[in-house]
Amino acid sequence: MDQPPELLTIDEVAEWLRVSVPSVRRLQQGRYIPFIKIGGSVRFAKEDVVQYLKKMRIEAMR
Repeated sequence: MDQPPELLTIDEVAEWLRVSVPSVRRLQQGRYIPFIKIGGSVRFAKEDVVQYLKKMRIEAMR
């Protein structure tokens, strides 16, 4: 059986990325990071946040 994904709240993602909660909400509402709705709550799979960060990475010129 597959392990369930590690889920993070909006507050946890904001703290982890060191950005504001409204910034995370903008990423969610713009569908830049996949999210999961559980009832009225929004959760993010940690791996999805990691993948978003990998996509946003800008490599060094040298």
